[in-house]
Amino acid sequence: MYYVGIDVAKDKHYVCILDEDTQLACKAFWIYSDCVGLNELVKRLYDLSLTCDDFILAVESTGAFSENIYEYLTDLDFKVILLNSYQTAKYRDFSTMKKVKNDSIDAYVIAELIATGKYKESHISSESYHTLKVLNRLKKSLNEKIKTIQREISTVMAIVNPEINNILPNIFTKTAIAIIKEYPTAKDLQETTPKKLCKVFRNIKGNNFNEDKAKALIDISKDSIYLGRARDARSLMITTNINILELIVQEKTLLEHEIKILIDENQDDNFSNGVENLRTIPGVADKTISAILGECGDLTRFDSAKAFIGYLGLYPTQYQSGNSHTIGRLAKRGIPIAKHALYMSAVASVLHNEQLRKIFRDKVSAGKSKKEALIIISKKIATMIYSMFKYNKPYNPNRVLVSYRK
Repeated sequence: MYYVGIDVAKDKHYVCILDEDTQLACKAFWIYSDCVGLNELVKRLYDLSLTCDDFILAVESTGAFSENIYEYLTDLDFKVILLNSYQTAKYRDFSTMKKVKNDSIDAYVIAELIATGKYKESHISSESYHTLKVLNRLKKSLNEKIKTIQREISTVMAIVNPEINNILPNIFTKTAIAIIKEYPTAKDLQETTPKKLCKVFRNIKGNNFNEDKAKALIDISKDSIYLGRARDARSLMITTNINILELIVQEKTLLEHEIKILIDENQDDNFSNGVENLRTIPGVADKTISAILGECGDLTRFDSAKAFIGYLGLYPTQYQSGNSHTIGRLAKRGIPIAKHALYMSAVASVLHNEQLRKIFRDKVSAGKSKKEALIIISKKIATMIYSMFKYNKPYNPNRVLVSYRK
C-alpha cells in the first residue's frame, strides 16, 4: 500500500509518496496543475504499481484548487480522500513540533496522516446538493455586494441630501430609489416642482407617496445644509451605484428563481420528499431549506442530530481545567451560511410557530437573553430538520417537541 499526499496550489502541486512502513517511496516532487502534470503523476504512480487499489491519495479540501484534481483522479478509479485543512494543520504542529511550513512538508504531513488512519474524511456531496451549494454561495456574494453598494449610496446621500430621511426613512424602497436616481442631491430637488416629482413614481405599484409628500420633500431640500460642492461628481456616483444595485437585485431575483426550480423539480425521491416534509414546519421557508441542504448535503449521512448540530457549529465553546469550567460564546467553526439561515428561521418561527414561540418565551422567562433563546430555537429547528428529513416524516409538534409538553 502506498500513501500519496498532495499539497494543491494554483500553479503546481507538491506530491509525497510513502510506503507501508511510512518511508519515502520516492523523492518528493511537484507537478503542474494541468492535464500534463496530472498525467505525469499517474505515470509515476503506475511505475510503483499498476493496481489502483494499492494507493490511497489525499488532498486538502481547498475548494477552487482541490476539486478538479479530485474529480480527475477518482475518474481513474483511484481512492482519493479529501481532508479538512484544519486537521492537517493540527497534525503538522503535532508531528513536527516546530513552526516550519512549506509545500513539501505539507505533502509529507498529508501522506503521513492518512498512513496513520487517524483522520476524518470530508464529505463529497452529490451533483444536486453541490449545485444548490454553489447557487446559495453566489446568492450570499450578491447580498454582500448589495450591502456594500447601499452603504456607499447612504454615505454620499448623508452629504448631498441629509434631510431626505425625514420624509423617506428608508431610501432603498422602489419609490425612494426612483426619486434619488432622478434627483440625487438637495440642489436637484430645489429645482423641480411637486408635479414633476410625482411623475417619477406614478407607475410604481403600491407606493403611498403623494403630492403633499413631494412638496414636503422639496421644501425640506431648500433648507438643506448641502451647498452643492462636487455636485455633478456626487450625482454621477449615486446614479452609477443605483444602476449597479438594480442590476444585482435583478440577477439575485433570477438566481432565487433558479434555486426554487432546483428544489421543486429535483428527480431524487429522497430529496423531494424531504423538502416537502420540511416545508410543513411553520417559520421555515425555502431559503432556509436550500441553505441547509446545499451546505450540509444529504442529512441522512449524519449518525445523529447531535452530530448534525456539531457539524453546523451550533454549540458553545468550553474550557475546563481542574475546578475551572467556563462556557463561552457560540463556536466560530461550522457552516456560516447554514447557521445564519437557521437563526433567521428562528426569528420567523417565534412569530409563526406556536410551539417554538412557547419555548422562546419560557427561555426568556428563565433568564436567558433573547439572542440566547433564539440560538436555542435554532438548535431545535436543526434537530427537527434532521429528524424529518432522515425519517421522511412531516412536521408533528406532539412528537418533535415532546420534551416541552406539560
